[in-house]
Amino acid sequence: MAVKIFESEVLDNKMLTPSVVNLKYSLPKDFDFTPGQYLSIARMENGKKLRTPYSIAETPGKGFGKFCIRVQKIGKTSEYISKLRKGDKIELFGPLGKFIVADSSKKKDLIFTSTGTGISAFISMIPYLLEKGFKKKLIFIKGFRNEDEILYDKEFTELEKKYRNFKFYNVLSQPKNPNFENKGYVQNFIDKYTPKNFTGHFYLCGLKEMIGSVVEKLEKSGFEKDRIFFEKYD
Repeated sequence: MAVKIFESEVLDNKMLTPSVVNLKYSLPKDFDFTPGQYLSIARMENGKKLRTPYSIAETPGKGFGKFCIRVQKIGKTSEYISKLRKGDKIELFGPLGKFIVADSSKKKDLIFTSTGTGISAFISMIPYLLEKGFKKKLIFIKGFRNEDEILYDKEFTELEKKYRNFKFYNVLSQPKNPNFENKGYVQNFIDKYTPKNFTGHFYLCGLKEMIGSVVEKLEKSGFEKDRIFFEKYD
């Protein structure tokens, strides 16, 4: 679909966690995108129009999209989005982005890894793949600080029940429960959840520190660069 600028209406705006907002917005009837792509939202500052990109955290064909955004005091756009209410009008630009599931990956076992709101691209990619008949093994490792910040567990639990080839795991760096199994950072659990003799592809989305650590670890383990796809959020 061609990239275009369009007006959208806010359909809902709610907090998913104490620090993450979920903005639901309308999309034109003819709007289409590839899971993993993003839209840029416009806002005015000092007479200038500024655009900030966010992954579309929804599968195509619904007639609406969602953004999953961490609200930061230093992030004026995230603060602006957190104050939007149902019925407000916003300007969006897109779809854009090349972080999509490659054709070469669609017949391979896949391991997805994200931290924080880096999960946004995968809440679009993973359900779409499974719903379209993806039959290979799909493993998702998602990392957060603690239990209060876990995102989309309900959605992924339902997918896990429906599709036997899908499994997901939460990793917490500072869990409140001292007995939480996967304590640490996602890069510390890549080895644990990568099957022996794995011949598939890896998809990573999150902050550059995590991306760098995981890529370095995978390359040291002998995985070629063309089997590792990623998008940095900073």
